[in-house]
Amino acid sequence: MYQQSCNGFSTAGRQERCIGYSKAKQKRIALKLIPKVWSLEVGSANLTGAKSMRMSATKKSIILSVLLVSVLGLHSAKAEPWAPKTPRLPVAAAIGDYALTNVVMSPDGNHIAAVVPVPNGNPVVKVWDTRNLTKDPSVIGSSRMRFFSVSFIKNDRLSIIVNQPVSAGANSDWFSKVLFTDLEGKEFIEPMKGAFELRQTAVAGLLNRMARDPEHVLMASGALFEASDIFKVNVRTGVGQRVARQGDDESLASVGLDNDYNFRIKYDLKVENGVYFRRTYFREVGGNWKLLEPLTLDYSSRHALTVLRMSQDAQKLWVRTNKFSNYEAIYEFDIPTQKFSEAPIFANTEFDAASIRFWAANDDESLAGDPLAGFCYAGPVFECTYSDPTLKELQSKLERQFPGKSVSLVSVKDGGTRALVEVSSANFPTTWFIFENGTKLTRIIGALDGIDVNPANLAPAQWVTYKARDGLDIPGIVYLPPGYDAQRDGRIPLVVMPHGGPWSRDDMSWDVAAWAPLLATRGFAVLQPQYRGSEGLGLQLWLAGDKEWGAKMQDDKDDGARWLVEQGVADPDRMMMFGYSYGGFAAAAAAARSGTTSKGLWQCAIAGAPAVDLQRIKNDWGESRFQRQIQGRTVDGWDPMENLDKVQIPFLIFHGSYDNQADVIHSRTTAARIRQVNPKANFRYVEIPGMSHTLNKMTPAHREQFVPLMLDMLDHNCGNISKTFSEPGLKLPKNQKSAVLR
Repeated sequence: MYQQSCNGFSTAGRQERCIGYSKAKQKRIALKLIPKVWSLEVGSANLTGAKSMRMSATKKSIILSVLLVSVLGLHSAKAEPWAPKTPRLPVAAAIGDYALTNVVMSPDGNHIAAVVPVPNGNPVVKVWDTRNLTKDPSVIGSSRMRFFSVSFIKNDRLSIIVNQPVSAGANSDWFSKVLFTDLEGKEFIEPMKGAFELRQTAVAGLLNRMARDPEHVLMASGALFEASDIFKVNVRTGVGQRVARQGDDESLASVGLDNDYNFRIKYDLKVENGVYFRRTYFREVGGNWKLLEPLTLDYSSRHALTVLRMSQDAQKLWVRTNKFSNYEAIYEFDIPTQKFSEAPIFANTEFDAASIRFWAANDDESLAGDPLAGFCYAGPVFECTYSDPTLKELQSKLERQFPGKSVSLVSVKDGGTRALVEVSSANFPTTWFIFENGTKLTRIIGALDGIDVNPANLAPAQWVTYKARDGLDIPGIVYLPPGYDAQRDGRIPLVVMPHGGPWSRDDMSWDVAAWAPLLATRGFAVLQPQYRGSEGLGLQLWLAGDKEWGAKMQDDKDDGARWLVEQGVADPDRMMMFGYSYGGFAAAAAAARSGTTSKGLWQCAIAGAPAVDLQRIKNDWGESRFQRQIQGRTVDGWDPMENLDKVQIPFLIFHGSYDNQADVIHSRTTAARIRQVNPKANFRYVEIPGMSHTLNKMTPAHREQFVPLMLDMLDHNCGNISKTFSEPGLKLPKNQKSAVLR
């Protein structure tokens, strides 16, 4: 993967975090009978050479109020179950293309571009002139292509990634390509036609936008650690010239580009006794590659090590790693001596460090120097703390303007007088603003524009921790219906919604799929357990999931449900599981364990795009030996496919016919097997033509197939939940029948 400047900051962090930098402070709420203290300790940071400062100066310990004090047996049974008095989030919020919206600012700050959904049509790109925001934005659209993301490659040129479905029998899938265009979309250019088509595992595309060159960008073809070429491409003609070639098991790092765009850092893969090692090399201009031995990464250790940035003088690296602690921290690495700093320059005691922010009022793309402006960590939300006084003041003003929200300085220009700002929270759909001169705030666009939504009617979320049965601490996120109070209102139905991956995690920003708020506004508590095997919440929790699929990983979901029962929130007779991708595997495991380990716990299970067959997963993981060795070897445990005869609860699977990631063959095989070994099972399988795996490779027509299907299942075929929940006016697709008619 490559690193690039993200909307004005020189980003030295995870690529997927390029949108959304600093986040407002979030309270971590424990569902306990007594208040819990959360102390956030942040390590000292060497910001200006010899001078150090404590980054936790603004992070004082927070005594948290308890929202959900409840004692078992305190409240008596009600004749009518509690339900929210506020309006439900419209189903359309989970069907439209709202997950596609991304917003970026041009390098000079004069324009903003965004992918915007269009009812009954493909998403478009809108471009605003920030110098005259009263003027309507220009609109770039296509009747054939679905725009997925947009970025500025020059002040007057856009790069747009488009997705298109391609029918090819068993290999049918969605393909993507990169296009260049002007700010009005008058002419589209496909750079080096055919060289930068993207599939699931490819990283082809923009490598570096070459900020010092007004006419060219660097682009890569091929996939990571595969033989490929790097081209210098003219942004106006699309003509490219090869400037470097990467061999098999080799990758040139864009983070190691110097001011003249020479590659100074590369990686290679080495295999010894079946163990993969990634080695890091450095070279002087015109010199030979030299191994940086301390940066060698043994993949079998599962440690992480990421080079975030190379200094302008090519003498120092900033590195994020967990080689020395449970959580990732940021260190300086001296290239001539090959030594890490004695202590991390940034660390957090409860979450992984994520990135560094480089910015200065006179160097907003950090092209002239290394103006270290702050650090970020991946807590309940992605949060940054700034040392630069301009950014610190802007962040403080915005947090006062949006109390309790996650506030991100996406891009800051003109010495801090113009900023693109992202505001989000679990109950505030992501919204983008322009903040001018530290006083004027102009709304640009919101994630649910066109949907009648009042954030006051959405569900708040809380970061919690509970004990698994073996004593391991499991983090989680709990959504509660608006206006709900456990002591006053009694128990409510629960949906446990594990994330996909499983090497992933949830956070408390707006849920782009809208599944959690959709359910919470309908009166459900929603638990998103960060079960063992989740990545990004410490090495210990991540490693604890190895070979525990369907076993201890599954226990963590069950234990989370039982914990919410203990807190007086969840009704033990109205609980179900819904998950997608790996979460679909977990839902399938819940169904298969309903006759044994989890008997009586769940009323029904809904599995979206599940990889059910554990043996097939082990054999087919990824598209390379490398992927199978790194993650595939951790896949083992209790196999739902071998226990479908034990399914005793209503069980729904839906899957896209173009899904080659969690291959649709899993669901087809499950459907055939369960009908053979458990013919009386209350089971239904729905296959959605042309739908792939990820949200960006789905259309509203696809989501119109499964979102109403899920709500209909809860209404008509989910045990005790269906006795108290209804979805009036639900419209099923013409080719679907209600679960009540099955």
